[in-house]
Amino acid sequence: MKKFAILLVVAAMLAILAACGQGQAPQQPAQPTPAPAPAQPAAPADPATPAPVEEEPTVEPVHLRWAVWDIAMVAYYEPLIARYAEIAPHVTIELVDLGAADFDTILLSQLIGGASYDIIKIRDVPSYASYVNNNLVMPLDGLIGATDINLANYMGIPEQFRVNGELFAVPFRSDFWVLFYNKDLFDAAGVAYPTNEMTLDAWAQLVRDVTHGTGTDRVWGNHFHTWASTTTLFGILDGQHTIADGTYDFLIPIYEMVLALEDGDYVPRRTDLQAGSIHHSGTWQNSQIAMVNMGTWFISTAREAYLDLGIRWGMAAYPVPGSAHHGNTMGQVTQLAIPRTANHPEEAMQFMAFVAGPEGAEIMASVGQFPAFMTDTALDTILASPGFPQDETTRGAMMPRNIFLEMPMHEQASEINAIRNEAHQEIMDRTMTIEAGIEMMNQRIGRELLGQ
Repeated sequence: MKKFAILLVVAAMLAILAACGQGQAPQQPAQPTPAPAPAQPAAPADPATPAPVEEEPTVEPVHLRWAVWDIAMVAYYEPLIARYAEIAPHVTIELVDLGAADFDTILLSQLIGGASYDIIKIRDVPSYASYVNNNLVMPLDGLIGATDINLANYMGIPEQFRVNGELFAVPFRSDFWVLFYNKDLFDAAGVAYPTNEMTLDAWAQLVRDVTHGTGTDRVWGNHFHTWASTTTLFGILDGQHTIADGTYDFLIPIYEMVLALEDGDYVPRRTDLQAGSIHHSGTWQNSQIAMVNMGTWFISTAREAYLDLGIRWGMAAYPVPGSAHHGNTMGQVTQLAIPRTANHPEEAMQFMAFVAGPEGAEIMASVGQFPAFMTDTALDTILASPGFPQDETTRGAMMPRNIFLEMPMHEQASEINAIRNEAHQEIMDRTMTIEAGIEMMNQRIGRELLGQ
């Protein structure tokens, strides 16, 4: 047994030696991993080497053409354009004045002929219908969606102008009719100022009472501008009639009143105003008229006449027929549209969004204009603007009870308006009797155009 054990030891030693001969080393204990060397601080930047500058993207200049009327007489064009130049300095806006008298006729003809405007002003329903019916303006809902315009801010006005569900213009001014009066001329005549609760008959008497002077010193009681709206629209203030009715006997007493005032030399004759191209702003600034029934767009002219000439003025609510509520008046909306020939419709829509938005509203208010989007700030601005009368009658006149559209949205509004204007001229020029002129309207609008 002892000999056998010695042999086992010897065999084991020989096995170990054999393994060493084949390169197998016995395991060594694990060594610890050395810690990483501490990071060296970065070398300071060379102060003489400028930091790289990122180039701003190039903005292409844009030139917008805006078709308007009466640049010299409208106070809001300049401040709107000046402010927008600060917001979008790459955009320049060119005003193209087509005049007020034939603006729609000229613009319609130009657009049909392919003239390129980016923005146009639309003054009333008939002209809006005409541009839409002739396929001359773009539908705007898609373009509006890319702006921050909220149509709910416009007191339901846009919905009244949809055609087949599409909107073709954005309102930026909303005007209604009031009575402007010259306080100095009333004082000179010893007559009490107008009130906010005058019937049409009471107002006609006031026109007679305040008229005074002779010859070149004549002061007329009122100035009926040459537009048909300055006379015919008294007839819609009871809410029972519109200019699209098709029957117009309700206008007979209105024309009787106006012609009687002309015959009595209490107001200038329309024929003289037309022949001499005499504008109501001129007779107002020359203190030749004690009153003028006009829309709130006239506020800027009255303010300037006070600031420049010292003419003290006020406003009263529009006179109404005996069948109408005091505080009823009529109004219209001035809108902006984009012709289909526009070169820059997206940029035009951005500018329109500014004009029709809150900042544009406050700029409009700062020059005495009534924005379609009447913010609290805009209203406060109007009331506090220099040259604005502070009497309670004026404040009350700014808060009408009801505003009726001068012309309701009608697919034949343009034709209706054209016939009305023709009849109005015939009656006022006395080439037709009142009854004959009204019958012409009944026949050509009611029976022939509307098929009643």
